[in-house]
Amino acid sequence: MFHEKYLRDFLLVCEKGNITAAAKQLGLSQPSLSRIVKAVEKEAGMPLLVRDPNGVCLTQAGEIYARIARNMLEGYREALQEIHDIRDSRSGQIRLGLSRISSETLLPVILEQFRTLYPRVELLLTETLIRNLNPLLHQGRLDLALTYFSDDPDLEYTALLTDTVYLEAPPFFYQRQPGWTYGTSNVLQGTSCLQQQPFILLKPGRGLRHMADTFFRREKLRPRIVLETDSVELAHRLALANHGFALVPGLAFHTLQKVEQGVFYQAPSNPLTRTLYLARRKGAYLTRAMAALSGLIRNSAEGKPLC
Repeated sequence: MFHEKYLRDFLLVCEKGNITAAAKQLGLSQPSLSRIVKAVEKEAGMPLLVRDPNGVCLTQAGEIYARIARNMLEGYREALQEIHDIRDSRSGQIRLGLSRISSETLLPVILEQFRTLYPRVELLLTETLIRNLNPLLHQGRLDLALTYFSDDPDLEYTALLTDTVYLEAPPFFYQRQPGWTYGTSNVLQGTSCLQQQPFILLKPGRGLRHMADTFFRREKLRPRIVLETDSVELAHRLALANHGFALVPGLAFHTLQKVEQGVFYQAPSNPLTRTLYLARRKGAYLTRAMAALSGLIRNSAEGKPLC
């Protein structure tokens, strides 16, 4: 018989690897949680956990049961979500995963609008590296994710916008170039001038860093990386302060200080653009509130001047 609480309690034991620790988190006594686990095992018809002094681990049957339990709970949650959406599209929650850059550039614009439209829908945000988003979607821990990669066959993607990524030049470079202007109208005629130039880049694992590394490989460039950071704002400030080049997405312009004093280049031979996708599990239900959130992200980004 399907018992949501028992399944959730059992899965927490699996996650913690320890009945006592799981019981403490659940606010139960250890014997009470042990009885729940035994009830689950009785229903399954064979042991699901191996117990030892250090905790518990899954048997082969336990691994199967845990996988099915997660699917059942996710299906149950989605069924309730559909019902609630039909009954009242202004309740429930949306679990959204996104990178730090998306969080900093998009959320300040859309949060107030979304809360006005859906004041009773709770927006739960998970900010992490883009490479961590797909596993969280597969595990059912996220409903939606904003990503720049669309290569997972088990996920559905909706293209939201295409963003230009600019090469911000330090003064020592652009002051030697003819015809430069502040803003984004500058064109880099060739990339050989970037060989061994100092760069301030995001840390490995960030989507913008992946783009930078791909650009360097394609152009056969060896940059001199003077700093790796998690912050586009810091990279921009250091470029202004003459410490090196930085890659800056157009979406970030409205959050940057003194952006009007920056000199940004495009490289026609290898234009830097990336498409932002809204990702979800294939077949996962998309509520009206989720669709509205997607639309707000798209509209706010498309209507944003880039400099």
